[in-house]
Amino acid sequence: EANAKNFAKKEERGDSKKIYFYSTVLLAIFIFLGVGVYLLSLKKEPEPRPEIKLVPPAPLFATETSRTISVRIDNKAQFLQLVEDSMREQEREGTIKRLIIKLQNESGERFATIKDFLNFYRISPPAGLLEGLNDNVMFFIYNGSGGNRLGFALGARDANRTWRDFISWESSILSDLQPFFFAEKPEIVIAPFEDRTYRNVDWRFLKLSQEKDLGIGYTIFNAGNILILTTSKEAIETAINRLSARQ
Repeated sequence: EANAKNFAKKEERGDSKKIYFYSTVLLAIFIFLGVGVYLLSLKKEPEPRPEIKLVPPAPLFATETSRTISVRIDNKAQFLQLVEDSMREQEREGTIKRLIIKLQNESGERFATIKDFLNFYRISPPAGLLEGLNDNVMFFIYNGSGGNRLGFALGARDANRTWRDFISWESSILSDLQPFFFAEKPEIVIAPFEDRTYRNVDWRFLKLSQEKDLGIGYTIFNAGNILILTTSKEAIETAINRLSARQ
């Protein structure tokens, strides 16, 4: 009987130890979970990544003002309207306004290339001409005495090849670039492009009005092989002045 009592006491002590052990384990688990939940609650939400803003390339020459237009790449009507609105804006005579064009699509936003610009107007230059030009293009509007005139400037990888491509385009360039005259009505001309020189820079010009400064002028400025195309004599000479001032 004494042995039985001793055995019972041992079993009770064993059971107590088991209960104490399991209780300790459960308490440790609860503490661990509690600490984990607390630490997770202290963890800060990740800060949203800052939106990367497009920074336009440096202008090829000085301008007095600038305007940025942003449009979806598939919204031709809005693009044409925004450019036309920009052309209507009146600025001080003799000044240049830079036109920065941003295009949006599903993958983000980017600056328009010369190919994008011509595609909006359904203009097809000679095959290979665009491949010889840089993507970074500077669109601008010259505010002249006869009205606002559109132009663009960008680098040419091979000046001689670009000259050849433009000369080959001269036979059809007037009809192709009709959209660049907006509300203006170029006169019917028979005379060909003329060779001209301004500040030792050779350029070519097709005069399209006897009363207004209206025409198609283009050149490749030697320093940097910068192609310039405008729709007025004043505009191209002003662009040459400003490119010369950067040297």
